[in-house]
Amino acid sequence: MGVNNLFQILCFWAIISCFLPLTISGLVRISLKRAHLQHHQTSFNEIRFSRKLGTFEVANVGDSIIYLKNYMNTQFYGEIGIGTPPQKFAVIFDTAISYLWVPSSKCNSSVACDFHHRYNSSNSSTFTKIGTPYDIIYGTEAKLIGILNQDNVEIGGLLVKNQILFEVTSEDSLTLVHAKFDGVVGLAFPDKSDGNANLIWHTMAEQGLLEKKIFSIWFNMDPEAELGGEIVFGGVDPNHFKGKHTYVPVIQNQDGIWQIEIGEFFIGNHSSGYCQEGCPAVLDSGSPLLSGPSTVIIEINHAIGAKGVKSMECKEVVSQYGKIIYDLLKSGVNPDKVCSQISLCFIGSQHLRNDLKTGQERQNRKELTSVTDDLLCSACQKTVTWTQNQMKQEKTIKEILKYVRKLCHSFPAPAGDVVVPCDRIKRMPNLTLTIGNNPFTFTPQQYIRTTEEHDKKICRSQFYAVDLPSPAGSWIFGNVFMGVYHSVFDFGNQRVGFAEAV
Repeated sequence: MGVNNLFQILCFWAIISCFLPLTISGLVRISLKRAHLQHHQTSFNEIRFSRKLGTFEVANVGDSIIYLKNYMNTQFYGEIGIGTPPQKFAVIFDTAISYLWVPSSKCNSSVACDFHHRYNSSNSSTFTKIGTPYDIIYGTEAKLIGILNQDNVEIGGLLVKNQILFEVTSEDSLTLVHAKFDGVVGLAFPDKSDGNANLIWHTMAEQGLLEKKIFSIWFNMDPEAELGGEIVFGGVDPNHFKGKHTYVPVIQNQDGIWQIEIGEFFIGNHSSGYCQEGCPAVLDSGSPLLSGPSTVIIEINHAIGAKGVKSMECKEVVSQYGKIIYDLLKSGVNPDKVCSQISLCFIGSQHLRNDLKTGQERQNRKELTSVTDDLLCSACQKTVTWTQNQMKQEKTIKEILKYVRKLCHSFPAPAGDVVVPCDRIKRMPNLTLTIGNNPFTFTPQQYIRTTEEHDKKICRSQFYAVDLPSPAGSWIFGNVFMGVYHSVFDFGNQRVGFAEAV
């Protein structure tokens, strides 16, 4: 990850500030803010990675309801207290992370710690030392080092006793220097590879603090509203959704993430051909985006008139191999094997070309696989998918190649920026995901974000291209998704539910 990417991530975490604790009708609520996100957004997603049906009661006295504050429809955060007396911290509530971390008073050599509230265990009468060394790595460069200890945590009016927390003693990350939040409260499942994980919602349930083993999230996507949303531990608030929730099971995984299966994806009224057999998606309340595989995002960019960049590798593949790819698919060749059959991709675990005759040539090829080869392979795989989808629509080879050539001009910019003409928003298609056999639609007004920059209106798509390896998932549903659909996380029954947010 270079300096430019780090700067992009730094921008992502900017501008989180004030909090407003309230108690209404016996329910304790905490305001969260939404932090401003600059237009370069992809890298945050890159560094992050990473049942039984029934009925629920609505929020009751005894449930913990956390009010959310919001800024620019991008980040939501609130306040917790750690220790006795409680030390206050601004935190992000993140469904893709399995731990609670805050900076430690022992963090003296990291610039990032100097800009944030730091937890001082010596000032807490309920502190219990564990002292287990611990570290977390974001991507390749952002690293947090510290120790695991225990203390009481106040959250939404509940007192959670003896919660394990990660005391960060070193923040080796420029991304955190200007971040306005202090730490993170993880709401994922325990990471099965990490025996140290002790999630706060799990501790709440064990201590009998919750009416139901669920929490629900509502994000208010009106950036001018005082109330930015809320998280309810133990119930749901019927004022913030309409209709019934569609529930789907959580896909079991080693990483402890809230991952579900989604179905077919539609651009307008037409099937894109993607996810007809199901695709994994990660629910990530800490991300502002809705990201998916670049292959489908490129088609979205083309459909909405986004200003992309031209891929020379894509043009080369289409011009030299487009008809061959079509013929191979028509003859029944497995789509997964087309690119290796025409010597553009891996054969097994080795990147070998058929025109390399000698063993030494093949060995040299394995050792010297170039970036160009990888780009050609990726372009070939995309071309195969696009061609296959067009063939399902009974398009002619001439129509298919013309369409694919246009897609070669709609690749996302390297920084992930997807600018669209603002005057086209009303004419853009709806985009629809299928979850539990039900459609979940996004209007252009919901997936396009408009900002003022240098006295000029700029419009950007909130669908971003991020190619994630399995098992992290092929889609990431951030608060762009959760702002449109109220979300219930049922850890008791290992499922997630969605209903239209109001």
